[in-house]
Amino acid sequence: MRRDGAGDGEFRDADGPEEIDLQGVHGSILREHHEPAEGRESVPLWFVSVIMLLVFWGGFYLATNSGGFRADVFVPHRVARPDPNAPPPAPEELGRRLYVRNCVLCHQATGLGVGMQYPPLAGSEWVVTDGSGWHREEHLVAVLLHGLEGPVEVRGRSYNGAMPPWKLLRDEEIAAVLTYIRSEWGNAAAPVEPEFVAEVRRRTQERRKPWTVGELREMGR
Repeated sequence: MRRDGAGDGEFRDADGPEEIDLQGVHGSILREHHEPAEGRESVPLWFVSVIMLLVFWGGFYLATNSGGFRADVFVPHRVARPDPNAPPPAPEELGRRLYVRNCVLCHQATGLGVGMQYPPLAGSEWVVTDGSGWHREEHLVAVLLHGLEGPVEVRGRSYNGAMPPWKLLRDEEIAAVLTYIRSEWGNAAAPVEPEFVAEVRRRTQERRKPWTVGELREMGR
């Protein structure tokens, strides 16, 4: 191989006319991308933003739904009493605790419900059963025992959520939470007795699905 005078960086084979463009070869090599190396790339900004947003949302949700991390809010049938010989809480306090644990997410601490899905309890004819309509106390107990599905009208507005059954609660617990909502947010209705809950439970023990408004209207006729 010898150097040809035709141009810089060009070589000609001594046995033939083939030429090699050395500058072009170097240029192609320089244009090659580096091999990717793990751990050298920075974390995308959008990914960091999503993680921070999730952390913020999780903290906010925990703060607003923790119930102060009280044992009586989350553990059924457990009341935080430092003295094991202390008497059980009054029905009013038991009803408040049960409401916070089981009902506040849908019906809210204000008793005003959520949008057009979960109806209010404050001033509800279903709760106070003041005789102005067809609603009676046994309907309220039956709904807590077996749930309610389909459209329902409360205070002149239609709602179409679903009420889950709470039949696993004891009679005194159902009586306590009903007594609580019948005396809160300006409601002024008589207490519900555990014996009355037990009677409605006995009469509806064969029930295996939630009630509809039509079925409740027919109850007791």
